Amino acid sequence: MTGLFLGFLLGFIMQRGRFCMAGGLRDLYLLRDGRMSIAMLIIITLQSIGLFAFISLGWAQLPSGDFRWLATVVGGITFGIGMASAGSCSTGAYYRAAEGLAGSMIAVVGFVLASWFIRQPVGKAFFAPVNTPSLPDASLVQTFNVSPWIAVTALSTLTTLLVWRHLKRKTPSVPQPRPRRQGLAHWLFEARWHPFISAALIGVIALLAWPSSLASGRVGGLGISGPSAQLFALLTEGKTGFFGWAGYLLIGIFAGAFIAAWGSRELRFRFPGLKVMAKSLAGGLLMGIGSGLAGGCMLGNTVVNTAWFSWQAWLFIPCILFGSWLVSYFTLMRPYHSVNLKGI
Repeated sequence: MTGLFLGFLLGFIMQRGRFCMAGGLRDLYLLRDGRMSIAMLIIITLQSIGLFAFISLGWAQLPSGDFRWLATVVGGITFGIGMASAGSCSTGAYYRAAEGLAGSMIAVVGFVLASWFIRQPVGKAFFAPVNTPSLPDASLVQTFNVSPWIAVTALSTLTTLLVWRHLKRKTPSVPQPRPRRQGLAHWLFEARWHPFISAALIGVIALLAWPSSLASGRVGGLGISGPSAQLFALLTEGKTGFFGWAGYLLIGIFAGAFIAAWGSRELRFRFPGLKVMAKSLAGGLLMGIGSGLAGGCMLGNTVVNTAWFSWQAWLFIPCILFGSWLVSYFTLMRPYHSVNLKGI
């Protein structure tokens, strides 16, 4: 049940911290705001330091397998397009669905369905040409034949420098409403959480997921793509494979986000309109296909597999950025420039 506990904490922190990885990447190229990208580096760095320490102690193991480079590229771009269409990544869709957002609910439905489909024989056969090309080295440290601690040191130095530069920068204060609660209730359900604090907490949870998951016989860290596929099989075929460590993690994420939304008075049903619902469903479907091809979603690849310097994970990031940028360009940037040109 450790998966349920860690999932609960993760869902609670992501909801209360408004930790949106999709929005963070979008802000990077739209607003030149790298705050959330630095926050993700904090998660990766904390996890990487602890993970390789855990491996040396025999408390964690790394996944094995080849680097399916073409599937990662195609899957990453597909996931990025879906993420931008749905307005959140797959993990964000889960915690926003727990708040009552109908668009996120339908995105989760699409993600669950597509995650199941791509793991079925017909899905595997259809995408076999994309899945087949591979390289033997799964990680950067294997390719360059260096100690992982050299990579950890370089990553830690980069993250520390970026955090220091960001915190040193003077930013205008944001007016805060008068607190309606006091003490712990205020900090848990009312106060604004700095993304770096949320990132540090998520980093600890992501690190603890490795030995916790291994104790149940599963090798890996946080991830929701696999259990989402198993959830569909449970609901449609009665298969109980969902009730493992990762399945309980998924339940915990939803429950934690629900409690956080309820406690902060943000729990209410919101219907965005049929057009947004259609985009969200399409986005969820694309994210399910993309994560199935790339071997992980935004959570599993971008902030977990990057911690052991997986080629798949580090290639996934620019691919989702490109896919997300494509949608933003045609739906936001290009129309905006066209309007400005007409006004001249």
